[in-house]
Amino acid sequence: MSSPRIQIKIVRPNPHGEEGICCRLPSSANLNGEGFCWTMLVLFAICYLVGCGQPAMSGDGTHSDIATTATRDWRYWPFSQSSPWNQPLGSSAHYASVPGLSSLPAGLNYDGAWTSSIVIASDTDPSARILFNPATGPQSNWNFLANGGKPCRNTASQDAKLISTASSALPFPANYYSTLATPNTSLWTLPTTYQAAALNYQSTAYLPAGACPSPDNDALMAVFQPNGLVLDTYNTVVTNNGVIVTSMASYIDAKGDGTGASNGRRASMLPSFAGLIRVGEISAGHIPHALAAMAPQSILYPSAVWPAAAFDRSSHYAGTLPMGSLLAIPATINLNTLGLSPQGLTMAHAAQDYGVYIVDSDNNGFTFLAELGDPELRWNGTATTPPWWRDIQIILANLQLVANNTSAHPGGGGTPRAPLAPGFTN
Repeated sequence: MSSPRIQIKIVRPNPHGEEGICCRLPSSANLNGEGFCWTMLVLFAICYLVGCGQPAMSGDGTHSDIATTATRDWRYWPFSQSSPWNQPLGSSAHYASVPGLSSLPAGLNYDGAWTSSIVIASDTDPSARILFNPATGPQSNWNFLANGGKPCRNTASQDAKLISTASSALPFPANYYSTLATPNTSLWTLPTTYQAAALNYQSTAYLPAGACPSPDNDALMAVFQPNGLVLDTYNTVVTNNGVIVTSMASYIDAKGDGTGASNGRRASMLPSFAGLIRVGEISAGHIPHALAAMAPQSILYPSAVWPAAAFDRSSHYAGTLPMGSLLAIPATINLNTLGLSPQGLTMAHAAQDYGVYIVDSDNNGFTFLAELGDPELRWNGTATTPPWWRDIQIILANLQLVANNTSAHPGGGGTPRAPLAPGFTN
């Protein structure tokens, strides 16, 4: 008689409400009767603890049954499992108030812009040349954009003028507007360790027709390439014939750690696409990563803490918060008592479970960042729930600094509040 084949399968709902297999553990044994039953129980326990892990905590401090999805796509949910963007807050997190934070006006993609345009390219898209104009002066893209030029769909003569002053040579190893210099924060001093732009640079990139950077002077654009790299650009203009004209660019590994050492376009050197609320996350009711935000220099201090690598070259710092600081809604706060809408509650859960990283400086307010063009960002209030602008002000008023967030203990360490990110499908 053949021995029975033991197969344990645990099924739980994933964050999108679908069923997913947490663990499948096959085994064979010549067992029967009581021995077989005990083996089944032991295997079930191992499968639950190892395959699924401990359940995450919800906003009221209880444990949630929501487990992670089986896999993910790096184009829509980037960075490694150990990345700070995918590390939940821990039970050992220490929270501290931030002077002046709650009194700031809150925004979400200020004026529908001042964020990064996310572009997903494939190897069937046209290959675009990458050219660079000077960082400053009358021939700079900044000057062009500040004086009525657009990040795309300009006239043929405007395109020709931009290209005539541009070069294919990579001009800088990292952002010319980022620094670690103190006390003279206007000096250009880069970190000692980071991935210089030339290390994996390619002078062309796949670019879908119609791609357009964010419609503002920063004109950020992140183009996900089929090889797993992301072209991250600043002061970007795309010509009508598909040439990328910019002032700074580098490629970032979408499956890497997403820290400032990866040399992104934010002043912190974090990637411009890191932490953005992506299209579909709010309607799905689940944002499975840390959020990104910009804060005014009135509350920022001229220093950088992990995962940031630098800060803005500016002389207007007047606060206490270093660039790269992690803010979060403390675990002791019951989110269900804050009077948020369903959409606001989705953002608040992300702010409590993963936190909010300061990635760049703003003029006057505190701005949460989302993918350019996300149609879900401006929800209306109802008879019983607030509109979007009230939701984000409530979330901001409840944020505190995670004082012990480090690379050794991301999120403060301890038991994570949420499941870790799953592996990649591609």
